[in-house]
Amino acid sequence: MTRIAILLLIFQLPLIASAQEWELGLQGGASGYMGDLNPENPLAFNDWAAGAFVKYNLDDTWGIRGNFAYANTYAHDRHSRVQERRDRNLGFFGPIMEASVVVDFNFFRWLPQRGRIVYTPYIFAGVGVVSFDPKWYVPSTTGGSPETVRLRELRTEYHVVDNPDPYEKYAYSIPFGAGFKYNLRGPWSVGVELGYRLTLTDYLDDVSGNYPEVTTPPFLNDPGDPSSRYSVTQWQYLAYRIDPPTGLPGTQRGDGRPYDSFMTLGITLSYTIFKGGCPEWR
Repeated sequence: MTRIAILLLIFQLPLIASAQEWELGLQGGASGYMGDLNPENPLAFNDWAAGAFVKYNLDDTWGIRGNFAYANTYAHDRHSRVQERRDRNLGFFGPIMEASVVVDFNFFRWLPQRGRIVYTPYIFAGVGVVSFDPKWYVPSTTGGSPETVRLRELRTEYHVVDNPDPYEKYAYSIPFGAGFKYNLRGPWSVGVELGYRLTLTDYLDDVSGNYPEVTTPPFLNDPGDPSSRYSVTQWQYLAYRIDPPTGLPGTQRGDGRPYDSFMTLGITLSYTIFKGGCPEWR
């Protein structure tokens, strides 16, 4: 994902040099997640996020923006108001990275350093690609501190026919949202932006379908499999999170909805590059 973002910026640098009007910006703030562990609260911001963007202003209303976003995410059933989810006791944490291209629409004419209106609300939408890596802790077999594990390789919803392999690390996303920006002075502007990303995967949180059909998956005995270093007890803990397990093999583990989402809310700082150093549109 980092390589994609760098390539996106590199490809756009020659266009910046062609003396059109561009904006370069940074964003920092809070992140949140919606999915099987938080299906109802779109304002559950509980971690941090950061990002960067390059925007080409087509005119004073429309713009095309290349975005890179990094969001730390976390959720756990213990925070739910629903007793059934608290009993389920599942949780995850981990980073989500997104590279995207979005189209911006300004409600007011955006003319930094030239117009009478120095602020505008705006909306945006586009397409992107996300990389995600849900994690959790597994109790140590030696009595030490818990170990952080990548849940993807553990296949916590294993089914020999329907779900035998780890899910993909990447997925498409549909980013959309709204913001407000204000021209401070000259090329510098600040703003606030709320963005949601609908991802075309149900595994941001490692929870989607049913509990595994077996209590001892065969890949744990495969020396070539990365999960074989974990014991059956550790795997059962990660799949069920309750000892003894309350979920029955093959019964519902997720909420049945097909996709997970994540969101960011942050402060933006941008710098406008004017044609030839002069505040004029081409």
